[in-house]
Amino acid sequence: MRLRRLERHHAPELREIRRRQGRRFLRRQRGHHINSAVVYDACGGSVTSDEALYDPCDPAITFTTGMFSWPNYAGTINDSHFVSRDRVSRSLAFVARATEESVTTGGAAWGVGVDDGGSLFIDKNGLATAPGADTFVVLGDRRPEQADPDRYLTYDDYRIWRLRLGGTYDFKNRPTCGYYLRSVVDGIPDRDLRNGTPVTNCG
Repeated sequence: MRLRRLERHHAPELREIRRRQGRRFLRRQRGHHINSAVVYDACGGSVTSDEALYDPCDPAITFTTGMFSWPNYAGTINDSHFVSRDRVSRSLAFVARATEESVTTGGAAWGVGVDDGGSLFIDKNGLATAPGADTFVVLGDRRPEQADPDRYLTYDDYRIWRLRLGGTYDFKNRPTCGYYLRSVVDGIPDRDLRNGTPVTNCG
């Protein structure tokens, strides 16, 4: 039922997405949301970053799966207006919720945030390029330390990649370098989630 509602609501975007078989174009509009493996569908209402950090298991946070199974894009949760509407922390909560409830396979989830003026091109080999505003990839590679109903989120060491203009991320062979670390403790995220010094450089 929820999937059919989403398909009706996003019919123009779905037609365009299905037309583009070789290359996926994840825009800053609604189409970006529905292209991920796990879709934050907002069927229970929208949530802010503060609300999501307070209770990542809030019933208002609802996911839809199975809309698309793009090659090389498993385990992803897209979000838009990432910086302009302060949704970075919200993505951290979504990733934690997905790993806590095994919404994704393999025990890991990747949040993909595109800001206003940004897009993300992914070619048939899984290589993503950010041609506009900065794009962020947030990896949670295990279950959170704390993600329970009516309790603040605690999650140590999210891995975050910031893709500046022309930056790339290989979703087929997902990198183990080039990221910086940020944590959330009792609902309070580290300062400056959008900037950091990479723990390791790639080459």
